[in-house]
Amino acid sequence: MIKIKRKWIIIAAVILIIIGYFVITNLLKKPSDSYVTEKAVKGVVLQEISETGSVRATESVSLGFKSMGKIAKINVAVSNIVKKGDILAELDLSQSSAQLQAAKAALEASQHQYDKLLNGLTEGDIKTYQDAVDSARHDLQAAYDSSQNTLNDAYTKIYNAYTVVTSLQNNYFSSMDQSSVRVQDGRNDININMQSVKNYIGDNDSAVSSMIIALDNISNDLKIIREQCDEGVYYFRVSAADKTILDTQKGYINTASTSVTTSQQSINSYKIALQRAEDNLALKTANPRSEDVNISQSQIDQAQANVNLYQSQISDAYLRSPIDGRVTNVNAKRGEVASPSVPIINLLSSDPFQIKVNIYEQDIVNVKIGDIVSINLVAFPKQNFEGKVIAIDPAEKIVDNVVYYEVTIDFPNQPQDAKSGMTADIVIKTNSKDGVLRIPKNAMENIDGKDILQIITKGKVEDRQILAGLEGNDYVEVLSGLNEGDEVVVGKK
Repeated sequence: MIKIKRKWIIIAAVILIIIGYFVITNLLKKPSDSYVTEKAVKGVVLQEISETGSVRATESVSLGFKSMGKIAKINVAVSNIVKKGDILAELDLSQSSAQLQAAKAALEASQHQYDKLLNGLTEGDIKTYQDAVDSARHDLQAAYDSSQNTLNDAYTKIYNAYTVVTSLQNNYFSSMDQSSVRVQDGRNDININMQSVKNYIGDNDSAVSSMIIALDNISNDLKIIREQCDEGVYYFRVSAADKTILDTQKGYINTASTSVTTSQQSINSYKIALQRAEDNLALKTANPRSEDVNISQSQIDQAQANVNLYQSQISDAYLRSPIDGRVTNVNAKRGEVASPSVPIINLLSSDPFQIKVNIYEQDIVNVKIGDIVSINLVAFPKQNFEGKVIAIDPAEKIVDNVVYYEVTIDFPNQPQDAKSGMTADIVIKTNSKDGVLRIPKNAMENIDGKDILQIITKGKVEDRQILAGLEGNDYVEVLSGLNEGDEVVVGKK
């Protein structure tokens, strides 16, 4: 009985140990331990299309230009023997050459601007911007100096108006009737405003603002006083000469007000000009902002893209033979306008066989004339051959309700015992990039038009949006959003 109890105790202990092991293991397990990861590294992104075709007897190869243009030269005639790479015809390059030179000049200018942004201004450039600041500061000071003369002249006109009003009051408005009181009040207000602006003269900004207010007040005082001269008995008592003098003083005050207002506008204008010059100097002498550097780099990239475009157009202006062969037909003349992809020259290959292969419509858009092809003939399993795409049939072929396009592949160094109809496994290398940051293709997912993947950061899994470039068979190029060495999730354990 004791032995049986001991047995069950041992079994229970073993079970508890096993359960404890798995519990502790799960508690210590990081969330990232459940994922299979791979580090983002630089390497080759290869885009290939694999298909099976067949060996066929050589047919005529039709060649045409990729773009529209005026034909400048036809270098071959029917029955001429040509070698692969020979120039068979040429388009007029005058416009493309001019565009290429302009694009190169724009690229050089963009690069110069970029270097200048990084290196900062030269002493001469800095002096130019500093001179602009000094000039603006001088203009502002000149406006202040001019305003002092205007203020002094305005004060003189106020003083003269006050003198005239004082004399007018003493001569005509010495009683205590309503008109006399108004004249007295007007004279007192003129004196108050005169004393007010006197205290500000020398303080340019305050003086100008105060003078404008004072002149407006005084002009209104003179208007009221002038009206009293035509009230009741004062219409006949105040002489016409004194009324004229009062009107003249009011005109002087209004003219002074206009001059001071103009002076204020001039000062404000020069202040703005000085601030702009100082801001421009600070901006030009400051370290370049990252956004400015990025914009400048984008301009370089755009300029380089234009250069590449025109270089490509010039390259495409030469119709080269993709094979060794013989000219069987020439369908164009010098001076004619060639249309894109319209055949103008037909060749017959020197090799007895070509390979014909049907490429699915989704893949055909990546295939180009001249793409390198790896060829394996089933009948010659130990030999590998290399060929090149020489023609793409523009007409579709429907096979089991699926759209295909026939591609013709030329391959030299054909085996002596090759026969028409033999099966050929081909791999077309449509594109490749070396030395680019890449990730496994299955690590990326497109969600709502955005390329999303998951990375491991400090043991945690987080989503990351990237900008993908070339999408190869196994890897995808990463243009931005990821750093070399980042740990990317490729699956779950």
